[in-house]
Parts: sequence; C-alpha cells; structure tokens
Amino acid sequence: MSPEQLKLNVRRIIEEAWNQGKFEVMDELYASNYVRHKPPFPDIVGKAEAKKFVSDSRASYPDQHVTIHEQIAEGNKVVTRWTFKGTQTGVSPTTGLPPTGKFITFSGCNVTHWENGQIVEEWEYSDWLVLLQQFGVVPELEMSR
Repeated sequence: MSPEQLKLNVRRIIEEAWNQGKFEVMDELYASNYVRHKPPFPDIVGKAEAKKFVSDSRASYPDQHVTIHEQIAEGNKVVTRWTFKGTQTGVSPTTGLPPTGKFITFSGCNVTHWENGQIVEEWEYSDWLVLLQQFGVVPELEMSR
C-alpha cells in the first residue's frame, strides 16, 4: 500500500471506530498480533484487546471525538497528531479513574507500523500530565518566567 493509502486507513480507523463505534474497520485493518504501546501504561496486545479498549473508551466518554490535525507517512509508517475530547462518565480505560463528569481534552501523536495492509504496532505519545490535571489527580503547575 502507498503511504497515502495508509494515511487514509488511519483516518478510517479514527473516524469509524473511535468516533462512530464501528469496529468492523478494526477487524479489517488490525493484525492479529497487533501491539499498542502507551507509555507509561501497559501495552494493549492483540486485535480483540484493541477493540475492547476503543469500546471501553467510547463507553467511558460517550461523546468522545478524535480530531486529526496532521499526518506524515513514509514507507510503512504513519505519524498522526490528534486531539481527543469527551466527557468522562465511566471509568477511564487508560487511567482506571472513576467517573468525574468532567469534559476533558488532550493531544497526542501515534506512530503506526503497517505490514501486509494491517497495523502490527503503534506507539502512542499523549499529554498524560494535562489529562491527569483535568481529572484533578495532579495539580496544575504555576510557571514563572
């Protein structure tokens, strides 16, 4: 697949699975040996666990929406910069925090590796500090200049 087609496939995953809850796209585009790294949290291993994670996210943030800001593709890799927004009404699948009722927004970047038309590995780098500050777990820092 061309780098442009891989970018379109990432867009499909975000729009269909993350934003609409249509998980069939994950059956099509995720390899059975898929791994998602989300430092400092545990890896998500396997297509079934990936689908469960997105499903749990949608249940925890029923109004969630992921917006893609830019993508870069080269060879079999796609880098996607995005923003996640939603109201946390269930247990957070990433942090395990109980429902807060708070509307949160945070940004991140994924590096997606493809083989034979399917995602085999992703690295997610998100602004977890901002997320935890919005939940009230970590105090906001006052910066002086």
